[in-house]
Amino acid sequence: MKKILYTLLGTAGLAFGLAACVDLNTAPYNSVASSNMWTNASLTNQGVAGVYNILRGWGVYSSAYTYNTPAFEAMGMTTSAYRTVPYTKGTAGADNGMFSNTWSKLYEGIHRANDAISNLSVEGSCGVDDTDRRRLLAECKFLRAYYYMRLNELFGRNGLGVPIYTEPLTSVDECIKGQSPESEVWQLIVDDLTDCISEPNFPDRYKESGRACKGAAYALRGRAYLMQGAKYNYDNSVGRVTGTTVNNDLLRLAVADFERVQSCGFNLFQGGYDKLFTEENEACEEMIFSVSNYSKEGYGSEVHRYCGTRSMCDMENTTGYSYFAPSNALVDLYENIDGTPFDWNDIIPGYFDVPAYDRLVYFLRDTQKDGQEIGGPKLRSMVNDKLSGKSIASQYLPEGNEARLKKAWENRDPRLNFNVILPYGEPYMGGDPNILKKGNNSPIAYVYRWPVKQSSHHVDNQEEADWQVTSPYDLQQDGNGEAEFSYRYRKFVMTGYPQFALNGPIDEPIIRYAYVLLMWSEALVQLDDLANAAAKINLIRGRKSVEMPPYTFTSKEDGLEKIRNESRRELCNEGVNFYEELRWGTLRQTRYDDYMNYSPGSLSCNGIVTSGNGGVNWSATNDYSIFPVPSSEIEKNPNLTKTPGWLY
Repeated sequence: MKKILYTLLGTAGLAFGLAACVDLNTAPYNSVASSNMWTNASLTNQGVAGVYNILRGWGVYSSAYTYNTPAFEAMGMTTSAYRTVPYTKGTAGADNGMFSNTWSKLYEGIHRANDAISNLSVEGSCGVDDTDRRRLLAECKFLRAYYYMRLNELFGRNGLGVPIYTEPLTSVDECIKGQSPESEVWQLIVDDLTDCISEPNFPDRYKESGRACKGAAYALRGRAYLMQGAKYNYDNSVGRVTGTTVNNDLLRLAVADFERVQSCGFNLFQGGYDKLFTEENEACEEMIFSVSNYSKEGYGSEVHRYCGTRSMCDMENTTGYSYFAPSNALVDLYENIDGTPFDWNDIIPGYFDVPAYDRLVYFLRDTQKDGQEIGGPKLRSMVNDKLSGKSIASQYLPEGNEARLKKAWENRDPRLNFNVILPYGEPYMGGDPNILKKGNNSPIAYVYRWPVKQSSHHVDNQEEADWQVTSPYDLQQDGNGEAEFSYRYRKFVMTGYPQFALNGPIDEPIIRYAYVLLMWSEALVQLDDLANAAAKINLIRGRKSVEMPPYTFTSKEDGLEKIRNESRRELCNEGVNFYEELRWGTLRQTRYDDYMNYSPGSLSCNGIVTSGNGGVNWSATNDYSIFPVPSSEIEKNPNLTKTPGWLY
């Protein structure tokens, strides 16, 4: 057994519900040799925790908002980032830090898993009884399969594959392998997950959240079969999918795996869609595999900071940043309650015939009530300033503008209101730093109105004579211009005064049962079983608190479009959409081209491409349908093949 020094891997997390914990101050993961790491139960559990810990800090919301570590959630169709990163701007080359960070992070997880697997594979080893040893071995094989799946779908597409390492390494100098074909990587993933499923000590489902289990292995293996069984052949030269390669045998294997997930104890949560994304229900029957979060520095979720507005305030007076927001197209995708598509023309005839900048007139707040002026002089002055020079200024309704716009949110798919804070819609119950400093931590009702007074227009500022707003107060934003008037997420953003905004306790789901049903439906559509495919989607649409009309699939194309839109609506803000748009070959269409009457990168509700955004452009020189092998890795390892379609 090779001796490994964990000098570069960082400290492992302990907050994953493992059987034993150790004090990292006395036994830090990054200074324990492999020969010692696996000698007793405490250190063994710490070693396995280190394999899990790679899930943290990237993928959904990274732990740092920089150009090189963007959230994958904000690179898809459903979510927009306020500050555009080079990848989305179309300027990222093979040397961009995002690619090298993703590559190294995933391989770090693989190398940790390899070390754990090597040691846990020895009977009688690691200071744990055989039942625990085999269970932990299965967990690490699951994690290795997960990390390889992400690598293969990002960097290994189109047959290229990625390097396969399955044994511990003594130094980075041993990382000299070239890419194995994509099919071989998929086979490794399937083999690891099959081992997990075959292991009798690997539980069907854990009571606590955050741990791999047999149900998760079935779901992940089903996804592996689906990705091989239905390959959407995107052609970058024409900017679209030109055909689909279908393997019915693999699709039937996918269907069989998805079917087994329920037998492991998973199903749709029936307690209400809005209650699903709470700390109370993060271990419910729908949550199959999640990143487990705690209100502890380094172990919590960043969603509250990135998605919350300035009206999201924690007990330490930290507020949200409004960095990530629902896209305009996502909001418009939520159907009317009768199942018909939403159409702005039903609310405001000729809506998209008006220039985007002028459409802001429809989003302005009222300045009159019962024929009398409301609000202070500054409020009314700001509204008048927004009207100045607009071609449709005459369509502003001083008394009734809000009521007209609210009709757009009425009688819609209930998930819209559960997921998004809508203008002039249901209040958001948040906080205020100035009020908290006075010792009052009662939740404060906010309504999303516009324009707002200033960057941090606290409750006491809003009550001043120049503004004259009382409860419910204006939702606080970053600034007072059009650039800040975008939809805001309600999903995962805590209400009241959470303990920590920077380390939220709500788990981040990686796989939940609704996602399984969506993939299951897709596999059935590709097998031309349209009736059963629709039935899977209708379970999602028909569950308690959603209760949308059932779908009928009239053709394969109709079914795929409905499945994809349902996925976008259902899984927004869960770090799923980017991977799916990339897999479907639709990313360019839905993110980088004009889509649903909106220009790429439109951040405000009315569809303006705003300041703070560097533009959204598909690269003119590189093929953005696949991540490039990072140029830094090419320089270190001459056996790697450069990614076709990319300049180096």
